[in-house]
Amino acid sequence: MKKKNTAPTKKRGLEREHKDVTCAVRLPESMYSRLYKLAKSEGSSLSDIIREALVIKMDEMEETIMERKLKKARYEAEMAKLTAES
Repeated sequence: MKKKNTAPTKKRGLEREHKDVTCAVRLPESMYSRLYKLAKSEGSSLSDIIREALVIKMDEMEETIMERKLKKARYEAEMAKLTAES
């Protein structure tokens, strides 16, 4: 049985939580080969590159969600202002 990495580490600005969870992702062979070559040339692991990419994507998604909420709040405030003026 493999022992999970429980020590917090920091690599490329990513902090690991105390317990890692395994998540299987199916990739086309061409994408896997490309990712493997890039990881090797960076001296990194596939997991590190995938984690970093996911963090970047999640940050982008959260920013988009916040922008939508802000836009909606501004719209609702403007509508309330217009309604109050009538």
